[in-house]
Amino acid sequence: MHQTQYTSDELIRTFSALLDSYSFEHELAILGVKRHHLLKKRKAVREFSALFIALWGLALQKSFPAERDMVFDEFISRYSYSAKGSNKEVTLLLRSIEVYATLLQINRDKDFSEVARFVTDLLMEDSPARDRARLKTALGIRAMFNLIFDKLI
Repeated sequence: MHQTQYTSDELIRTFSALLDSYSFEHELAILGVKRHHLLKKRKAVREFSALFIALWGLALQKSFPAERDMVFDEFISRYSYSAKGSNKEVTLLLRSIEVYATLLQINRDKDFSEVARFVTDLLMEDSPARDRARLKTALGIRAMFNLIFDKLI
Protein backbone atom coordinates (compact mmCIF):
# COMPACT_ATOMS: atom_id res chain seq x y z
CA MET A 1 0.00 0.00 0.00
CA HIS A 2 1.42 3.37 -0.93
CA GLN A 3 1.51 6.19 1.55
CA THR A 4 -0.65 9.23 1.03
CA GLN A 5 0.33 12.63 2.25
CA TYR A 6 -2.91 12.76 4.24
CA THR A 7 -3.76 10.56 7.17
CA SER A 8 -7.16 8.95 7.49
CA ASP A 9 -7.63 11.03 10.62
CA GLU A 10 -7.11 14.26 8.65
CA LEU A 11 -9.54 13.18 5.92
CA ILE A 12 -12.14 12.16 8.50
CA ARG A 13 -11.73 15.33 10.53
CA THR A 14 -12.08 17.52 7.42
CA PHE A 15 -15.19 15.69 6.26
CA SER A 16 -16.75 15.59 9.74
CA ALA A 17 -16.44 19.37 9.97
CA LEU A 18 -18.05 19.75 6.54
CA LEU A 19 -20.90 17.39 7.42
CA ASP A 20 -21.51 19.13 10.75
CA SER A 21 -21.64 22.56 9.10
CA TYR A 22 -23.76 21.59 6.09
CA SER A 23 -27.38 22.67 6.14
CA PHE A 24 -29.83 20.64 4.09
CA GLU A 25 -32.33 23.53 3.96
CA HIS A 26 -32.00 23.89 0.18
CA GLU A 27 -32.67 20.18 -0.38
CA LEU A 28 -35.59 20.22 2.05
CA ALA A 29 -37.09 23.23 0.26
CA ILE A 30 -36.88 21.45 -3.11
CA LEU A 31 -38.90 18.58 -1.65
CA GLY A 32 -41.39 20.91 -0.01
CA VAL A 33 -40.47 19.88 3.55
CA LYS A 34 -41.49 22.71 5.85
CA ARG A 35 -40.25 23.47 9.37
CA HIS A 36 -43.45 22.29 11.00
CA HIS A 37 -43.21 18.86 9.29
CA LEU A 38 -41.09 17.52 12.14
CA LEU A 39 -41.18 13.79 11.38
CA LYS A 40 -40.84 14.29 7.65
CA LYS A 41 -37.98 16.74 8.21
CA ARG A 42 -36.15 14.35 10.53
CA LYS A 43 -36.44 11.55 7.97
CA ALA A 44 -35.33 13.84 5.12
CA VAL A 45 -32.32 15.14 7.07
CA ARG A 46 -31.34 11.55 7.90
CA GLU A 47 -31.60 10.57 4.23
CA PHE A 48 -29.64 13.58 3.00
CA SER A 49 -26.99 13.03 5.70
CA ALA A 50 -26.63 9.42 4.54
CA LEU A 51 -26.39 10.58 0.94
CA PHE A 52 -23.80 13.22 1.88
CA ILE A 53 -21.69 10.53 3.57
CA ALA A 54 -22.06 8.20 0.57
CA LEU A 55 -21.01 11.04 -1.75
CA TRP A 56 -17.90 11.50 0.39
CA GLY A 57 -17.20 7.80 -0.08
CA LEU A 58 -17.45 8.33 -3.83
CA ALA A 59 -15.08 11.31 -3.66
CA LEU A 60 -12.63 9.20 -1.62
CA GLN A 61 -12.88 6.43 -4.19
CA LYS A 62 -12.00 8.90 -6.93
CA SER A 63 -9.09 10.57 -5.10
CA PHE A 64 -7.77 7.84 -2.80
CA PRO A 65 -8.89 4.53 -4.35
CA ALA A 66 -6.42 2.37 -2.39
CA GLU A 67 -7.32 3.95 0.96
CA ARG A 68 -11.03 4.53 0.39
CA ASP A 69 -12.36 1.46 2.19
CA MET A 70 -10.12 1.86 5.22
CA VAL A 71 -10.86 5.59 5.63
CA PHE A 72 -14.59 5.21 4.95
CA ASP A 73 -14.97 2.25 7.34
CA GLU A 74 -13.07 4.14 10.05
CA PHE A 75 -15.37 7.14 9.60
CA ILE A 76 -18.50 4.97 9.77
CA SER A 77 -17.20 3.30 12.92
CA ARG A 78 -16.49 6.63 14.62
CA TYR A 79 -19.70 8.24 13.36
CA SER A 80 -21.98 5.44 14.49
CA TYR A 81 -20.26 5.37 17.89
CA SER A 82 -20.69 9.11 18.44
CA ALA A 83 -24.05 9.53 16.67
CA LYS A 84 -26.79 11.25 18.55
CA GLY A 85 -30.16 9.58 18.68
CA SER A 86 -31.52 6.15 19.29
CA ASN A 87 -29.97 2.91 18.11
CA LYS A 88 -32.86 2.65 15.66
CA GLU A 89 -31.99 6.05 14.14
CA VAL A 90 -28.32 5.09 13.81
CA THR A 91 -29.27 1.75 12.24
CA LEU A 92 -31.56 3.50 9.75
CA LEU A 93 -28.81 5.99 8.90
CA LEU A 94 -26.24 3.23 8.34
CA ARG A 95 -28.68 1.30 6.16
CA SER A 96 -29.37 4.41 4.11
CA ILE A 97 -25.64 5.06 3.65
CA GLU A 98 -25.31 1.54 2.21
CA VAL A 99 -28.25 2.09 -0.15
CA TYR A 100 -26.86 5.39 -1.45
CA ALA A 101 -23.33 4.00 -1.77
CA THR A 102 -24.74 1.15 -3.88
CA LEU A 103 -26.85 3.51 -6.02
CA LEU A 104 -23.87 5.80 -6.58
CA GLN A 105 -21.82 2.92 -8.00
CA ILE A 106 -24.17 2.71 -11.01
CA ASN A 107 -23.14 6.01 -12.62
CA ARG A 108 -20.60 7.21 -10.05
CA ASP A 109 -20.22 10.99 -10.44
CA LYS A 110 -21.39 11.09 -14.08
CA ASP A 111 -25.15 11.22 -13.48
CA PHE A 112 -27.07 11.61 -10.23
CA SER A 113 -30.57 11.20 -11.70
CA GLU A 114 -31.07 7.64 -10.35
CA VAL A 115 -30.14 8.74 -6.85
CA ALA A 116 -32.38 11.80 -7.21
CA ARG A 117 -35.27 9.59 -8.34
CA PHE A 118 -34.78 7.32 -5.33
CA VAL A 119 -34.65 10.13 -2.77
CA THR A 120 -37.57 12.09 -4.22
CA ASP A 121 -39.71 8.95 -4.49
CA LEU A 122 -38.86 8.16 -0.87
CA LEU A 123 -39.51 11.63 0.52
CA MET A 124 -42.22 13.15 -1.70
CA GLU A 125 -45.82 12.30 -2.31
CA ASP A 126 -46.70 11.53 -5.90
CA SER A 127 -47.54 14.91 -7.43
CA PRO A 128 -46.96 16.91 -10.59
CA ALA A 129 -44.14 18.72 -8.75
CA ARG A 130 -42.15 15.52 -8.22
CA ASP A 131 -40.59 15.42 -11.71
CA ARG A 132 -39.35 18.97 -11.33
CA ALA A 133 -38.10 18.18 -7.83
CA ARG A 134 -36.18 15.17 -9.21
CA LEU A 135 -34.29 17.37 -11.63
CA LYS A 136 -33.56 20.00 -8.99
CA THR A 137 -32.51 17.27 -6.55
CA ALA A 138 -30.12 15.77 -9.12
CA LEU A 139 -28.55 19.21 -9.57
CA GLY A 140 -28.40 19.64 -5.79
CA ILE A 141 -26.66 16.27 -5.42
CA ARG A 142 -24.15 17.33 -8.09
CA ALA A 143 -23.50 20.53 -6.10
CA MET A 144 -23.07 18.52 -2.87
CA PHE A 145 -20.62 16.16 -4.57
CA ASN A 146 -18.63 19.06 -6.02
CA LEU A 147 -18.46 20.73 -2.61
CA ILE A 148 -17.34 17.51 -0.92
CA PHE A 149 -14.78 16.80 -3.65
CA ASP A 150 -13.42 20.37 -3.48
CA LYS A 151 -13.14 20.21 0.34
CA LEU A 152 -11.83 16.63 0.46
CA ILE A 153 -8.36 17.72 1.58
